[in-house]
Amino acid sequence: MKKWLSETEESLSFALNTAKDGSIPLQNLYMLAPIIYSERQKTQNEALIQEMIRENDKQVKTDWSFDEKSKEQYKFHYISSYLFCFVVAGKINEFKYDEIMDYVNSEMDLFTNDYGIE
Repeated sequence: MKKWLSETEESLSFALNTAKDGSIPLQNLYMLAPIIYSERQKTQNEALIQEMIRENDKQVKTDWSFDEKSKEQYKFHYISSYLFCFVVAGKINEFKYDEIMDYVNSEMDLFTNDYGIE
C-alpha cells in the first residue's frame, strides 16, 4: 500500500504545482488526473484517456450533485479520479480501488475541514 500512497502523493503534488498559477480552478483539478496518469504510466491510448475523462467526470459530478460544497474537496476528487484511471485501464478492480482509497484517505489530508464556513 505504501507504493500507492507514494504514487498518489507524487501525482497530487504535480497536479497542485500545475494549477498553482491559477489557470486551473482547484475544483477542476480532477480533470488533470487522466493526463497525469497517461504521462506517469506512459499511456498514449487516446480512446482509453477519453474513457478516463468521461468516467471521472461522471463520478465527480455525481458527488457534486449530492453536495454542491463538495466541489471544495478538490484533493479528494483529484486522488479519487487519479486512482480510478487505474480501474478504467484495467490495472486494478473496483474492490482494490476502494481498498487503496481507504488507505490513502487514512494517510493523507485530503479534506478541507472548514469548507463553506465563513
